[in-house]
Amino acid sequence: MESKKKVILIRKLAEENNITAYDIGKNTEISLTSARNVLEDDNITPRVKTLNIILEYLENAIVGTKNQYELKEEFQSKVTEETVNYLPEGVPYYDVEFAAGFEDFTQNQAIKPTSIILHPFFTGCDFVIRASGQSMAKIIKHGDAIGIKQLDNWQEFLPFGEIYAIVTKDNYRMIKVITKGSTEDYFTLISKPTDNKKEEFPPQEIKKNQIISIFKVQASSYLF
Repeated sequence: MESKKKVILIRKLAEENNITAYDIGKNTEISLTSARNVLEDDNITPRVKTLNIILEYLENAIVGTKNQYELKEEFQSKVTEETVNYLPEGVPYYDVEFAAGFEDFTQNQAIKPTSIILHPFFTGCDFVIRASGQSMAKIIKHGDAIGIKQLDNWQEFLPFGEIYAIVTKDNYRMIKVITKGSTEDYFTLISKPTDNKKEEFPPQEIKKNQIISIFKVQASSYLF
């Protein structure tokens, strides 16, 4: 049976038996995002393997479904995966502040994200976390969700005037605008606080060799 017909059947079974994408993601190896795409998104072509796994789960989960809908053995047979184009999965969201607990999940792959974000603001980001503090309040408020992307080659080239999330050897974590330093060995960090707090957050220089990681802040939004 062609993929389109399988998708139609999956949606029919799921709707009539109150089975959600969450149920599929929880009980199979299929991610929540992929399950949601199969149930809701008409703009992608799911992999054959994905459809077969979901059909097998539905068959086992719904009493009497096999006879009623004539689910044939072909649904369960192993097939060569087709090369298809489909939308990328969402961005993992970790409900931690950048200033506290950030490295826990970047260094520990066993830690699972709180949820997956499909908002277009965060397309292309590696992670979505929360901002904290008041030093960037004109642009990013405390508690805002920020989408960040790790920069592997920032030592070779880093565009100035952009907003970055920085991790130092002393375990400081900060979100700042980075500009040119007084020498080649330094960056200048610029805050963007509200006008009444400008004096609390003057420009500071940081030696480049004190920085462990730099992430580009690609998006921010108060979504939650």
